[in-house]
Amino acid sequence: MSDDINPIVDSASEDKVPDEDVKELMESHDLDQDTAERVQEIMDDLGVDEDDAVEIEESL
Repeated sequence: MSDDINPIVDSASEDKVPDEDVKELMESHDLDQDTAERVQEIMDDLGVDEDDAVEIEESL
């Protein structure tokens, strides 16, 4: 039964590790991980570049 719990913990901790695009946004725009992830979502959803996505996120 403990084997059932460990994969959940492992996958939850993997969600906390930002991917390369999010890391780049965090470094280049001095963003925290949550904000960088939202900026990445804006870029993906709206098809805007990262500067525009950061401006959109800051205006929300």
